[in-house]
Amino acid sequence: RTRGCLLITLTPGMCFSLCAMGGCCCFFFVVIPALFASLFGVLLVPSVNSALYDYVQTLDGSSHSLLFAAYMLRNFAYCAGDYLGCVKDVAADDVSRVYGWESGIAKTLDFANKSRSAALHFSHKTYRDVVYDLKAGRPSDMMVASHKSNLPPGVMPDGVEHILLNFDTGHPEHTARRQLLADALPALSQNAPPTKLLIPSNVQASDAAVFGPSLMNLRYFPLKRKVLATVGLNLFHRLFGADISAHLDEHYEYDGTFSMAVLGIPLMGFQGRRLQEIRNGIMAKVTPTDVAQKFVAMAEERGMNGTQRLSEMVWIAMFAGYGGTGNLAFETVKHVLKDPARYTKLYREDPDAFMLEAARLYPPVGGMNPYAERKDVTYKLATGEVLKLQEGSAGVIFTSNANKDPAVFEDPKAFKPGRKNADRLLSWNAEPRDFRKCESVAGCPEAPRGCPGMFLSLQLATDVVGFFVGGIEQALSDQKTSEL
Repeated sequence: RTRGCLLITLTPGMCFSLCAMGGCCCFFFVVIPALFASLFGVLLVPSVNSALYDYVQTLDGSSHSLLFAAYMLRNFAYCAGDYLGCVKDVAADDVSRVYGWESGIAKTLDFANKSRSAALHFSHKTYRDVVYDLKAGRPSDMMVASHKSNLPPGVMPDGVEHILLNFDTGHPEHTARRQLLADALPALSQNAPPTKLLIPSNVQASDAAVFGPSLMNLRYFPLKRKVLATVGLNLFHRLFGADISAHLDEHYEYDGTFSMAVLGIPLMGFQGRRLQEIRNGIMAKVTPTDVAQKFVAMAEERGMNGTQRLSEMVWIAMFAGYGGTGNLAFETVKHVLKDPARYTKLYREDPDAFMLEAARLYPPVGGMNPYAERKDVTYKLATGEVLKLQEGSAGVIFTSNANKDPAVFEDPKAFKPGRKNADRLLSWNAEPRDFRKCESVAGCPEAPRGCPGMFLSLQLATDVVGFFVGGIEQALSDQKTSEL
């Protein structure tokens, strides 16, 4: 019950978004916690929640939509709003339990029209079938779980009707924009030279020495801010040579608001304006750099609007680069704190293997990606239900399940650096072993939709985790000394 009450106090930004749907903040600070305690308390019992999911999956239309929202609300309450570290894993367990790994396809909500059902591809094979399709479809009107027409001005990059995420694999514009990233941003290359890690002035390695149990992960909140600040500072320095040290607090604010739009939670107009304001500040630091100027010039030479392409790239970096890499680094440090002596030793033995395994269990994305059916299709689900979808219907691919498919990863929930098939995770929309075959991050037939930022993301997360592991090691050493 405490989890449900704390959710509201921990996410005041979500309160403003919910106000946009007709509520008021005092209602969400007072009435909703009481309702959670009295009505949702029983749902905090995992077995009861699983039974709710089972029932929800027998429904269709608005009934399915409403009760699925209640199911997810329970998960957010249980996880104190921690989507990346808890909510998606709870949902992933229910999906695989009900639909089974053999079929690998479940029923979920259509992000574009939440009164309709859609297919969720969750096994390693079915996820891979979608992202390795050389003509895989993407919904042009969506920004992950939000319809772009419902987003207030300022959420999307200026003047950009369709972002890179909106184009089908193989679309000429998709190919051209990815090639621009590969050619104009050397930091994205898998052969990028090592770069010294920069540390924000208010960050110390000892900030990670957060030992002992933590109620609702409350003790980790300050640590998360420090980890993401370190990622943000280095991300823009490595990509563009830009110094955004004066904007790190604002970037953290940006990520908290923007992530709600990613999950389909409505934003208000003032929130969109604030996102634009924060992005403009960082854009002002990026634009004058040599890398950015060359990026714009190269785009113009190729017949593109260079300013728009740079604006889109900054938008992507602030969304996927900062949020994805930052949360991978944070969740990994938090994992180390589960057993500091053991995991610091494992990290030092092989940092690359350690981080690859961390990326499998803690995907550096929300764990889901929308796709679009490019023909009429019928799916026969393990439950016996038949799902008939028309061409253009939106669907979802779910990384959090695919990375734990027992057909590929033995003992999938265990943390085992260097495990068999370690390089077959799909956290960046392609198996790393396949993406490494490509000449550049533009992609290739062996990995047509791999995330262009995979190599930078993995290296930066490794460097940041290594820095904070050093602080944990020092604290452990100090503890031993004081005991003598």
